[in-house]
Amino acid sequence: MAKYRHARGLSPMQILLIVAISLVSLSIIGGGAFAVHYFTSDKEEPTAPPVVATAAPSVAPATIDEPATEAVDSNSQYTELAKKQLENMTLDEKIYQMLMVTPEALTGVDVATAAGDATKEAIEKYPVGGIFYRADNFEDATQTIDMIKNSQSYAKTAMFIAVAEDGGEKAPVYSKLGTTKVDYAFTDDGAQKTFENASTIAKDIKKFGFNFNFSPTANISDSVKPETTGDNATQAVKGFQSEFVIAAPKYFPVNADCDKTLDELKAQEFVPFVSAIKDGADAITLSSAKLTKVEDTPVFMSKSVVTDTLRTDLKFNGVIITPNLSDSALTGAYDSATLATSSIKAGADVLFCPSNIDEYFTAIKGACDSGDITEERINESVTRILTLKYKNGILVESTPEISNTQATETASTVTSTEAPTTAQ
Repeated sequence: MAKYRHARGLSPMQILLIVAISLVSLSIIGGGAFAVHYFTSDKEEPTAPPVVATAAPSVAPATIDEPATEAVDSNSQYTELAKKQLENMTLDEKIYQMLMVTPEALTGVDVATAAGDATKEAIEKYPVGGIFYRADNFEDATQTIDMIKNSQSYAKTAMFIAVAEDGGEKAPVYSKLGTTKVDYAFTDDGAQKTFENASTIAKDIKKFGFNFNFSPTANISDSVKPETTGDNATQAVKGFQSEFVIAAPKYFPVNADCDKTLDELKAQEFVPFVSAIKDGADAITLSSAKLTKVEDTPVFMSKSVVTDTLRTDLKFNGVIITPNLSDSALTGAYDSATLATSSIKAGADVLFCPSNIDEYFTAIKGACDSGDITEERINESVTRILTLKYKNGILVESTPEISNTQATETASTVTSTEAPTTAQ
């Protein structure tokens, strides 16, 4: 008989007990892990259910569209104010709103440097939409502020107070009143510098009461790409607007007679103006040049260029301004009646520097009386003019809901100086 025996194996009962204990242990461990995960995780689903993914886009557009809707409502508000004011204006007052004149044409003096009784009587007789000043009208800062302040105070409907301040040595306000010296609005230093120059110019000229600037020149040159000119034009406009000064890029579409087709112009000359329009230009100044392959008439007298192209094709909804109508090249070729009525029928809103206010008014009024120009057509232009004035605080609604920083700043600036001792 051997000294040792082999150990006996586990009984069936013992095996079942071990298996049962193991299963219970695994269940406890698994449940604990699940509990830890459940209470510590953020419970995000790795993949959104199809119904949520489908529903999400229906909410997104409403959020994205809100700023655009507010902008449209804001512009609409100014237009509604303009239409409301238009209802209380006579046809005569509407026609005068379309005229931007020099103080000399208004008063009949050789060089206007002050605004007194004669200016007051002239503005009451001719309630024009704006006055354009040149360097000869400026003697010093106090005189300029007083002249503009008084002229504006005589107007029943606040006026555009305009200048052509592009920068550079010959800029009228800089050269006569010693404002900040800046380069021409377009520079070789890039669009940012253009914005800064324009902003500085605007900040300087608005202190004297100016709210409108015939700038920048947006015509292309052989040495600069159209896109670069477009960038500069856009930044110049934005720079002026940043200080609540209206910019009027000039001269659409070319500044000299041109034999290009419309398609050729669209690829080159139109580019800077299209850029300015897309980025919010409020006004554009037309050229007196001829597009000989389009129409044998100056641009500003061409309905196909002004209305069909600029207004319709390029979708410009702002104020369209004629070139200087007192230019000898125009007055030598056309009489006042032709210049006045042809400009309006082509689509212009503001007639700039007419040589004789009476002749222009008589021609337009006569065309309205005969039905050659409808009052609805006049209303279209005056609505745009008044809308732009409300938008820039030149006109301010009499209720507290609408206010404008620029209007307040200008008012406080121009009233800080006493009225001039001499008057025209």
